[in-house]
Amino acid sequence: MNDQLATLITQLKERRALTHQERIKSLDIRDEIWRKYVELNKGSSFDAIAAQRTGLCQDMCCERERITREFQRLSKSYELDPDTRSLNYSLMVTEYSRASADQAMPTPYDLRSGPALLHTMNYLITNIMDKFDQEREQGDWYNFLWDRLRAIRKELTQQHLRDEIAIEILEQCARFHIFCSAFLSEYSRDLFDPKLNDKMLIDCLNQLRECYLTHKQQNNIQSLRNVAEFSSYMLLMNLKEDNETLLRIRHLIQDITEKSEINIAINIYRSLLINNTTKFFSLIENNATLLQSCLLHRYFNVIRLKRLNSLISSARNNDEFRLSDITDIIGMDNDDEAKDYLEQLRYSVSNTNPPCFIIPSIDNQSQQQPINKLSQKLIKSKYKGNLKDIITGQPDVPIVVTDLNVEDSFDIQGCFIGKLPIDSDKLATLISRKPSPEQQQQPQPKSQPSLFVRRPPSESALRSMAAATTANTFLLKPRSTPSENIFVTATTTIPTPSPFRFGGFNSNSTSVQSTLSTNPFVQPSLPKKIFDTTSQFPSSSKSIFSGANQATKVIEHLPSPVEIIRPSIPISKPLPQTPEQIIQSPPPPPPSRRLSTHSMDIFIDELYQQMIDPLTQETICNIFDELISQWNNITSQTVTIFNELLSDEIYSIADDYYHNVEFHQKMLNDTLAEQYERKRKKYLTKKYFSIWLENSIQANEERLILNELQMKYHFLNNEQLIEFLTGIQLMTEYDLTLEQTNDILKYRRYLKRNRLKKIHFLSNLFFEEFLKEELHKIVIESNQELNLRKKLLENALKKQYIQKREHYLQLKYFSLWILNYRQRRKIRKQQLLLNNNNNKRTNQFLQLRNNKKLKENNQQYNTIKNSFDQLTTDLNQIQLFINKLNS
Repeated sequence: MNDQLATLITQLKERRALTHQERIKSLDIRDEIWRKYVELNKGSSFDAIAAQRTGLCQDMCCERERITREFQRLSKSYELDPDTRSLNYSLMVTEYSRASADQAMPTPYDLRSGPALLHTMNYLITNIMDKFDQEREQGDWYNFLWDRLRAIRKELTQQHLRDEIAIEILEQCARFHIFCSAFLSEYSRDLFDPKLNDKMLIDCLNQLRECYLTHKQQNNIQSLRNVAEFSSYMLLMNLKEDNETLLRIRHLIQDITEKSEINIAINIYRSLLINNTTKFFSLIENNATLLQSCLLHRYFNVIRLKRLNSLISSARNNDEFRLSDITDIIGMDNDDEAKDYLEQLRYSVSNTNPPCFIIPSIDNQSQQQPINKLSQKLIKSKYKGNLKDIITGQPDVPIVVTDLNVEDSFDIQGCFIGKLPIDSDKLATLISRKPSPEQQQQPQPKSQPSLFVRRPPSESALRSMAAATTANTFLLKPRSTPSENIFVTATTTIPTPSPFRFGGFNSNSTSVQSTLSTNPFVQPSLPKKIFDTTSQFPSSSKSIFSGANQATKVIEHLPSPVEIIRPSIPISKPLPQTPEQIIQSPPPPPPSRRLSTHSMDIFIDELYQQMIDPLTQETICNIFDELISQWNNITSQTVTIFNELLSDEIYSIADDYYHNVEFHQKMLNDTLAEQYERKRKKYLTKKYFSIWLENSIQANEERLILNELQMKYHFLNNEQLIEFLTGIQLMTEYDLTLEQTNDILKYRRYLKRNRLKKIHFLSNLFFEEFLKEELHKIVIESNQELNLRKKLLENALKKQYIQKREHYLQLKYFSLWILNYRQRRKIRKQQLLLNNNNNKRTNQFLQLRNNKKLKENNQQYNTIKNSFDQLTTDLNQIQLFINKLNS
């Protein structure tokens, strides 16, 4: 584990991250170092869980998100510099991201600390929330703040923060959602969703209740200074007819019931219980705070409709109430607003002075939901444009200035300079445990070369891809050396950092000995620790120099990527032009020969091939990484769309199934209700039939007894017998004399006669009224039937008139067509006659024939004319008859 941690730290320190992707990879290595460090210290005094949950980021946005969003170009208008309109790191705020099961737990570097969260909240309040009245797009303003506040609450939950800072942040979040629930309620669902806003508000209040209870158990009075305010919000959020909310917050308000916020909430709650809407709206107008009024705005429509329905149910049809009284009852700002509200419900308001609300019938009660406008009297008049003071709960809050010194873990060259969870002493201890260089340089068995073995790139490739280069170790691919090459490639690779860097090498240099006074191949050498020629190259290697007894001195390293070897003779593969190298004067060399041109060409070809291959492979790997990332994005989008389609289909199927079940349940309930009603009717029929049978049997027996007594004592009718028995009963029970009994019976007969007269009179009166009503109904029905017959007759006459007029017009136009046809025929015949003047017989015959035809035509014309006259007469008569009916 220590070796892995040391390797990761070394790799992180030696990386050069110049692009966004490489910086994100470096931050991934840093996070992996943190996880290894936590895993290494498990079981010790180090609290790994607490350290994992404690945020270390002191900025408003963590470094990883800043780099990622800048790379993906995901920024809001509030995070741009107002002058340059470019992304400003100091204005960026962490956005909300939904947690998933496959997502790793965030490290403390990506979590903001408690003071950083409070600083972020104060910045949002004083710099963005306070621009509510100045914003044109208040929907974008709300969406930005909703997202950032939800991210803050998420980090509070992830770090299990319940201290005073968490309470202050949650209180400010709750006030923001309460304010928006009223002032943005008139926006469409695309810009403001009240249900989602209420869900966030309920979550804030639940978290606050748990924090309050925790601090109350710890007797922390300073954190409980706003308990009364938010307890009233909890009570007003759930205005139900049960005491569930009071039971939940009873531990919070048992000592603070005398506070004004609690008293106002309880009084409003009581006024609703007794359905006193006038007192309800009066309390909101005179006593409630702005946020309490905003919280109660959601109930205005329900309470107004309920009060109007109870008023309509208790009054008679067509009764009138003054519109000013209705305005006070339903809490409207003025009479015009109350009139608009009633007209939206399709109720009628009279145009009298003063205007009155006409009570409709109970059957005509409106089911339409009117628009819940923001009340000027109840809410808007309490808002003075000081939103930051309302959200913070304190007056004259100063504006928070952002810190321009944002934490950056990379220097100008891309090296990591950020914080690590381990100090320098422990780092040195861990690095000292690594294997020694002698162990690293031991020869290893020669293995088959891999497909993607990295090689040192050439200078031209490095300059063309300078932005994508890193400080990774360039490995040499083992290969066989031709006999002409003067360099022998090492067969082992070094796991330590490579010397092939942009930073250059040591100033100590050696040169190849030459017989010339000036050597064109002057190169700096590497330290002996990295390349030991005595151990890497055999002593019996064959030299290409002519001197057999001359000792061969091998160049100990390959050239640096930033240095260029300038041969004295032009070579086949051109290299880019660089500034002239400073040639160091070598010490007096032993006699040797100059390198051949052919060997230098071979060397440069091999060197170029070794340096260009890994860059080509790296470029291909980067292209494949981009293609794979694009494929992953497309796949994730496809999966998201498929999941949405699948959820929509499942929802539609479930909805259809629910409707089917609901329909079948309704049918079953109707069937059961019908069966119950039939059984109930059957039972009642049996019951009342048995009662009727018993009563009829008893009455029949009494009647038989009375008939027997009447026959026995020779009474004229049953009434005399009943009167006689009544007198005997009075004399025996009350010891009355015969005269007293006789007087009582006379008075009884008198009352009976009067009652019969009254009954007869009332029956006659009721019969007359019933008769009048029936006659009135008959008259109305007869008038309706007469009107219907009249309309039918008028329609029939109109139809007959139209038909005769059409017939008349047809005859008229037909006669005109005949006349026109005859005239044209006559003209044609005249032309023929003019052409045949010499033929007299023909002319005479035609003349006779024309005369005959003329007579016939005259007769037909007279007949048609007579028919036209007759039609005209009939039409006039019909018109007179219609005028009489209308009169």
